[in-house]
Formats: sequence, C-alpha cells, structure tokens
Amino acid sequence: MKLTRLFTAISCVAIASAALAAQDREAFPAPSTLSPSMAETVAAPLVPLWQMEPKTTAEWEKIAGDYAKAAGEAALKLAEDFDVNVNAEKIANVPVHVLTPKTIAKHKEKKVIFYIHGGGYVLGHGVSGITEAIPMTAWNGYRSICVDYRMAPQHPFPAAIDDAFAAYKAVVKEYGAENVAVFGTSTGGAMVLILALQAHAAGVPMPAALISGTPWADLDKVGDSYFVNAGVDNVLGNYDHMIKAAALAYANGHDMKDPLLSPVYADDESLKAFPPTLLISGTRDLFLSNTVRMHTRLLLNEAPSELIVYEALSHAQYYLNMQAPETRDHYRLMGDFLKRVWSKN
Repeated sequence: MKLTRLFTAISCVAIASAALAAQDREAFPAPSTLSPSMAETVAAPLVPLWQMEPKTTAEWEKIAGDYAKAAGEAALKLAEDFDVNVNAEKIANVPVHVLTPKTIAKHKEKKVIFYIHGGGYVLGHGVSGITEAIPMTAWNGYRSICVDYRMAPQHPFPAAIDDAFAAYKAVVKEYGAENVAVFGTSTGGAMVLILALQAHAAGVPMPAALISGTPWADLDKVGDSYFVNAGVDNVLGNYDHMIKAAALAYANGHDMKDPLLSPVYADDESLKAFPPTLLISGTRDLFLSNTVRMHTRLLLNEAPSELIVYEALSHAQYYLNMQAPETRDHYRLMGDFLKRVWSKN
C-alpha cells in the first residue's frame, strides 16, 4: 500500500487552488523515539487545509467538495487495499456506510463499531468520512457502521449530533447496547462523548465502550495546548483560522459552553453514567488539553476512563500514516481496550 502520509496528500490535493505557503518545521524536528516513517510525518510541513478562513457558504462548499472528492477516492482505495467491503445504507433515515472485513471471528459477529468521523463539523461528507474506520475494521475484525451526519454551515448545531444519535438508537435496537462500541476522532471524538450525554438524558442504554480520540471537547479557545502547541501541531497549526470559523459556523450563536457543543462542561451526574472510555492524544496535539481535561472530569466522577498520550504526535496523527509501526500499535491498543471491555459482558 502506497498510503504513507495519507491525510497530507488528501489535504494538499483538496486545497491546491489556495496556494498557501507551508510553515517551516525546522524548529520542531522529530525526536529519535519515533520510527523513521512516523518521524517523517511528524517533521513534515504544516498541512495548509486548516489555515484557510472561508467566509461564505460558497467558500465552505468548495472546500468541503474538494475534500470529499480527494479523500473519498483515497478512502475507497484504502478499503480495497485492506479488503474491506463498503456498503452505503440508511439507518433511521440517516446515511451510513457499513464496513465489513474479509472475515469476522464467531465471537465478533454480534459486535459492531459505531463510527463518527471528524472534520470540524464541516468536512467528511459521504465516503470521505470512513478513512479512520477502515483499519479498525480490517485489523480488529469488527463490522463498522460509519454515520454520514449533516454538517455546517448548511446544517448547524444540533443537526450533526441529532443524526448520530438517531442512527445510534437504531443500531442499539438491532445489536443491543452491550454489543456496540462508539468510536471517533477530533470532532468525532467530541460527538462520541456528546452521544453518551444524549443517551443518559434520554434514558437510552449506554454503549459498551467509548473511544474518543483527541476530542474537540471545548469548542472555544480554552485550554493550555491551544496556545503552547500552536504552530507545533503540523496538522491543525492553530485555532485562529478554519477551526475558529468552523466552531462559529456550527455553533451558530449558541453558547459554546453548552455540553452538547463542548462536553467537557457536562454535569457530574451525566459523567458518572459513562461506560468505559478510552481517550487518546499526542504531546504535540493542539487538542491535548481538551483530551486531558475530559479525562480528569471522568476520573473525578469515578467513570472508568483510560488515557493514551502518544509521543510527539500532532492532531490525529496516530492514523494518518498507514506505513508507520506506531499506527499499527495504535489500532492494536484500541482493539485490546475493546477486548477488555467485551470480555466482561
């Protein structure tokens, strides 16, 4: 598979017309603790995508369309390389993509991963939102249901979380909550946590487990790593460009401290009800503070929670280089977490 630095390639294709200069990364060399492959990813120039500042719906549509085309083509190629079948369906009238590995072990036949993609509530339309779920499906051998929720600016808050929750409830009816794990990164990581808040409020059964990768747990620019990792994170760069624009487009005037926008502000009662939760980040991640703040809130409420902070990785870089051994280790650690959880059922 020639898929090294997949995200960088996708992003550069998607925004080639923007002709933005990449940031000099010489000040932040990769440490010797990484594999040569991951070191190349960590030391790469800043991805220009998140430095854009769209101001009109037409500009958002252009960026989202270009991204969906490039990332969608790459995702389908990745699925082919991993021998994962991709089938478009609808669940509760919400579009989803069902990913099925070549083989499913008998003890995993009734288990399912409910996957929520990232993209700042603005990117990841259609099949372009399934990339992260493909290795999870192939390497850990579970069927995955990837929800294709509505996004801003055309569909602001709460459209995305309403779609994900509607699909989740239907999946729970089919599989049973004890057989469902909810998984996502970045915006998807936040939506994983928000889904648990929605389930608790509605009296819907909690999933067996949550895996929340580098969650956008605070939509506003609050937290140490938004400042100290600005310019260090070579995926997101900083908060003040497209991330801020996406937050404003999705929140659409709502208070960003609403837990359904920023789950780090959830009340104690809701957090006490959380199932086993795995949180993941990296030392260079712009969203590191989002992740550790959320972990602390869960621990203080005695919710079963684990935290992994990867050496030197920027935002979501744990799945952006399919050739790096660190990526394989990452998916193994998530698989081991699910084994521990489901072995107790």
